Amino acid sequence: MTTIRTTTVTALVGRPTALDQLAALTVRNLRTSARVPQLLMFSLTMPMAMLVLFSQVFRSVAAGPGFPAGVSYIVFLTPAMLAVSTVMAGTNAGVSAAIDHTNGLHDRFAALPMRAGLPGIARTINEAVFTLARAALLGIAAVALGFEFHGSAVDVVSAVVVLVVLAGAMSALFGLIGDRLRRPDVVQFAGMMVMMPLMFVSSAFAPIETMPGWMQAMATVNPVAHATDALRGHVLGTATAGDTAAALVAAVGLWAAVTAVPVLTRLIRSARGR
Repeated sequence: MTTIRTTTVTALVGRPTALDQLAALTVRNLRTSARVPQLLMFSLTMPMAMLVLFSQVFRSVAAGPGFPAGVSYIVFLTPAMLAVSTVMAGTNAGVSAAIDHTNGLHDRFAALPMRAGLPGIARTINEAVFTLARAALLGIAAVALGFEFHGSAVDVVSAVVVLVVLAGAMSALFGLIGDRLRRPDVVQFAGMMVMMPLMFVSSAFAPIETMPGWMQAMATVNPVAHATDALRGHVLGTATAGDTAAALVAAVGLWAAVTAVPVLTRLIRSARGR
């Protein structure tokens, strides 16, 4: 009896906690991302290239009607590129999820004594880390192009919070697409179809007021549009608590809706099986 009790206690003590498992999955995702040059190129350098090109090609937009007075196009564009690049990088989460399915890793995770949501949380943390790195690189490139920050330290913190929450929502959205489609090539195509309206039906590259009415209506429910407006306000030092709250609510709302899909799917399947 003593031997059995000792063995049981030892097994319980040696069993990794959910936090240990999450840490291991996060390190694994970070290492995997760092070892894939294509992901690094797309996630980190592509936004800088777009910032340089867009700031030069579309800078005449600043002279058009409806453009904020006294704001240069690089100041207008940089916050948008922070939000847009977060959406673009979100597709990496979907591709990573599909690759895990293709390699059978997802099935091995399911066979382990581990909570089902941990791989998704690890992907979200991975995206948050890359979001901060990408923001730093974009900031350096923007300053070289004449960007000036007009906000305060509070604006910096608020902008970071908005970006990280948006990254979490995009990771959840594209991760769900990857879990459902399970083929990296199909996920990339589907991700582009989702990514394009999120990016362009927003105030990222031009004021929403200059768009057709139906696009303006779509932009009002687009979390990227709200994130862009909040980030731009923090860069200019004119953001209000309402701007930040709207961006966070929109991103969290999308995040919650996406997270609820697998739960509802399991409930429906369970109900049908009865």
